[in-house]
Amino acid sequence: MLKSIYGALAGLAVLAASGTAMAKEGSGGMPQLDYHSFAPQLVWLAIAFLALYLVMSRLAVPAISDTIEKRQAKIQGDLDAAEKANEDTRNLVSAYEKRLADTREEARKLMRERGDADAAAGAARLSALHDKLNAQIGEAEKRIAAQRDDVMAGLGNMAKDIGQEVYAKLAGQPADQAALAAKIAAATPGTRGGRQ
Repeated sequence: MLKSIYGALAGLAVLAASGTAMAKEGSGGMPQLDYHSFAPQLVWLAIAFLALYLVMSRLAVPAISDTIEKRQAKIQGDLDAAEKANEDTRNLVSAYEKRLADTREEARKLMRERGDADAAAGAARLSALHDKLNAQIGEAEKRIAAQRDDVMAGLGNMAKDIGQEVYAKLAGQPADQAALAAKIAAATPGTRGGRQ
């Protein structure tokens, strides 16, 4: 294909050179300005134009058109591949975001369940501890009440003994046990006999 283009161009160059040499022999000036040679120059111009037009239309234009079509097809293929890759990327990103959202929701659910289980276990332990402390407090209150009763009974007996000794020293005779016990009971409200 390139050989035929070069051959056609070489033939045109030879024709143009021979026409120019013949024109120079016939006149003393520039052959392009010689009005007697306008007609042959126009004929050769038309022949050269037609030859160049045929060479261009048969060889160069189809080759250029083929190259442009191939380039356009490659560009379109690249654009289609890029659009497909872009769509695949969007799908992967949306799938990733969906999995991430699902994972976060699952983590929140597990945290709620774990929190509920921990809260229930904590409430059960707190309730058991509360019951245990209430039982210990009840037992302690009973022991304190028993010890208070013992102490108050001991105070009553001690007050009775001290009262008898004091009365015996002051009066010089032993005191009446019943009357002394009644007075001590009235004076000490925490004893068994004087509890309110």
